[in-house]
Amino acid sequence: MKLNKAVTIISKIAEICYWIGFGMVGAIVIGLLTGHRSLVSALTDVDPSMGKDLTAFGFSIETVNGSGQTVWGTYLIFFITLFLMLGLMAMICRNIYLIFKTSMGETKFSKGKTPFQPDNIRMVREIGIFSIAIPVIGLIMSTIARIAMRGVEIESSMDMHFIMIGLVVICLSRIFAYGMELQNDVDGLV
Repeated sequence: MKLNKAVTIISKIAEICYWIGFGMVGAIVIGLLTGHRSLVSALTDVDPSMGKDLTAFGFSIETVNGSGQTVWGTYLIFFITLFLMLGLMAMICRNIYLIFKTSMGETKFSKGKTPFQPDNIRMVREIGIFSIAIPVIGLIMSTIARIAMRGVEIESSMDMHFIMIGLVVICLSRIFAYGMELQNDVDGLV
């Protein structure tokens, strides 16, 4: 029970941190779109004059061209990618928190103290989908970057861990659905 409580607290803290990052990166994206490039160094530890690679969740992009000039389009692509990935991570943490609270019967849509509830099954499945979507977004944005930023080296990698975790979680949602059916059958007999 203490572990459940700890995971509930940690997932809520992580969710809040991801949403804060999501908002800050959203501000950076808006700043880049409106010509306020100084937000990059104001809201991050990135110094555009240094010309280093930017990396997050397996997605990496070089920010200078062959002659050493900063390519601001790569910053835009990177921060849009990061924005989407942070949103997905926040939703994963949100669902973890709600699954534990719902299983303890502490949400308004809870149907008692049991993990075998339709909302839990849906949220577990969503965690799997969100996990798979993270590397897929990286792959899509990498392709967009290659098309849009000719002459700039674009390096990307797809973290298979997120895909494997996502597939396992989707399978677990099916096991939860089966458990709910069994629980409903047993409840019907009593």
